[in-house]
Amino acid sequence: MGDKVHSDNLPDETGCLALLKKYHTPQHIVDHCVKVWKVAKVLAEGLRQRSHSIDMDLLRTACLLHDIAKFMCIEGGLAYHDRKGEEILKDEGLASVGIIVGQHVVLRDSGRDGIREEHVLFYADKRVVHDEVVDLDQRFHYLLETYGGFPQAEEKLAIMEKTTRRLEERIFCLLDFDPADVICLIEETPED
Repeated sequence: MGDKVHSDNLPDETGCLALLKKYHTPQHIVDHCVKVWKVAKVLAEGLRQRSHSIDMDLLRTACLLHDIAKFMCIEGGLAYHDRKGEEILKDEGLASVGIIVGQHVVLRDSGRDGIREEHVLFYADKRVVHDEVVDLDQRFHYLLETYGGFPQAEEKLAIMEKTTRRLEERIFCLLDFDPADVICLIEETPED
């Protein structure tokens, strides 16, 4: 069960929080990122126990930094905070993290080669509304209420939901617990 090799010198959790602060990330977005990491950690540890290679440091960094550009994009009226986050992280010397962050809204591949860090982040992000872990029905209801309202947005959300539900099936067929168990498992997981 070897970890994947990456060339970045990855920051620890404190370093990630400092980067979020550098880019003026509000506390509620930081709280969301921390909760996404908690969900991803439970999934990744389950995958690793079943002999799937997940780089925990890479995943942690990507989860904690996945919304690094969200506030600046909202404030500046810009779209695609995922792509902007990828650019920021590349500029910060974290290219491998940026590639994962750049896929937390739209996955670039189907993952036919198994479940990797970008899949875990994508799914974990869809399980968290603000800083609350929810099921996919609740998450997509929230997304539709918040970002729906015109056909193009609703079409994109429908595609995202279909992708997420397929990914949930693929992830959980590899695990010995169900999607509904994630909340309890987070509560049982000790803090780092």
